[in-house]
Amino acid sequence: MQHLSPQGRIGVSDSSQRNNVSPGAVEQMRFAVVDFETTGLNPQAGDRAIEIGISLFQGGREVDTFASLINPGMRIPSFITQLTGISNAMIASAPKPCEVFQQALSFVGDAQLVAHNASFDRKFWRRELSHELGIECNRDFICTLMLARRIFQSFPSHRLGEIARVLRIDTGRSHRALDDARVTTVILGTMLDRLQVAHPKDVIDATFLHAYQKKARTKLPDLSHA
Repeated sequence: MQHLSPQGRIGVSDSSQRNNVSPGAVEQMRFAVVDFETTGLNPQAGDRAIEIGISLFQGGREVDTFASLINPGMRIPSFITQLTGISNAMIASAPKPCEVFQQALSFVGDAQLVAHNASFDRKFWRRELSHELGIECNRDFICTLMLARRIFQSFPSHRLGEIARVLRIDTGRSHRALDDARVTTVILGTMLDRLQVAHPKDVIDATFLHAYQKKARTKLPDLSHA
C-alpha cells in the first residue's frame, strides 16, 4: 500500500531515469493539487467553500501542503456535516475566506493547478478568488478524473476512492480536503509514471497532460496494469 508521506517519492522521477528523459525537465514540473469541501455544488447559487486542501507536488514527491477550514459566514447544511464531519462549531473560529484565499494563492504561486473532477473545484476556486479578492483567475486545471478515464481504462470506476482502492493507496479521511488532495497527488504520481513508460520520448508536462485529457480514449493505450 502506498502511504502519504511528504518525504516519500511517488512516481515520475524514477521513470524519467529509466527512460532517459531529461531529469531536469521532469524535476522542474510543479503541480498544486487542490481539493475543496463546500456547502453545496453551485457557487453561483451561493454555495461556499468550507475547507481547502492543497498538496504541492514536484520532482516525484509531495513537497509541501496547505490546509484550512474556512468560515463562509453561513451555516453548513446537516447533510454536508454528515458527509465531511465538518460542523458549524468547527468553522465558527476558522479564518474568513479573504484570509484563507490570499494565503492559498500565495502558496500555489505559478504551479500548475490540478484536481479530481476539476470542473467542480475550478468553479469554487475562481468564484472565491473573484468574490473575496477581486481576482479573475482564468488559469485552467488538469483533471485527474479525465486523465483516469484515459489511463486507467479497465478500472471499474474512476471515483477517487475507487482508484485509490485499486492502486492500494491509503485514503486517510475521505471527504476532507487535504486528505483527498494528497490521495490525488499519489494518483497523479502514478499517472505520470505510467505515461512516461508508455511515451518514453515525451516530456510528460502540463502541456502534454492538458492535451492527453481531451483525447478520445479509444485511441489511447490502456495503462491500467502497466
